Amino acid sequence: MKITYHATKILCAALAVAGITFYVSSCKKNSNVNTNGSTTITEADAAQFASDAVSPSSGGMANQLSNSTAIYSSVPFTCGVQKDSTIVIASTPGTTPVYNYTFAWKYIQNCTGSVINNITFSFTGKGNYNGPRMSAQDTSNAQFVLTGSSSSYLLTANFTRTGIVTSKIGRQYTFKTVLNIQSTHIEISKTSHEIISGTAAITLVATSSSGKSFTFSGVLTFLGNKKGTIVLNSGVSYPIQWL
Repeated sequence: MKITYHATKILCAALAVAGITFYVSSCKKNSNVNTNGSTTITEADAAQFASDAVSPSSGGMANQLSNSTAIYSSVPFTCGVQKDSTIVIASTPGTTPVYNYTFAWKYIQNCTGSVINNITFSFTGKGNYNGPRMSAQDTSNAQFVLTGSSSSYLLTANFTRTGIVTSKIGRQYTFKTVLNIQSTHIEISKTSHEIISGTAAITLVATSSSGKSFTFSGVLTFLGNKKGTIVLNSGVSYPIQWL
């Protein structure tokens, strides 16, 4: 089964970044280069990539979380029988950011007798995006476990995105990234398939062209209404918002 999604047109404000608005460090000038000539990957760089990896506006994790609940509500399941889908997501032509990703999904309904315990999802993905401040080619993989309550779905998630990222400002440096996001409780609406709430632990290892690695860790919080925040080492909160 092949499912294709197209993003709606996004109107970007002056400081919008790949469908995500930064209110803190995007206004600061930073050459990202030490006096000895080696590239320094800043926390703002890390937050930018992490936000892009989450936002549906650049093909991020929040889109896949919503897709898992859409699959569950539309595909007939049988206990113990694995199914699969290919899902292609792409930006609408003429909009920014531009992205294109293909995901290979597998999912299975786990039961005890005839009683449904949960649905487990896994996928691998590959693609690219091109936003105002960064572009990237990356791959991803994830495992989600879905259970339900009367009004919402609950998911645990383990998501990894690995990419080659190029900054489009300043010295336009390139760096490698490995991002992992883990959560034990993300709540998603059964009707809209939008994320209602949840927190997740973030770890990002970024390696500059000179071979120096920088590690960032923190917390991703989903606030509902297509908003969230990322807080990394410094304690600065980087807001995320998508349409």
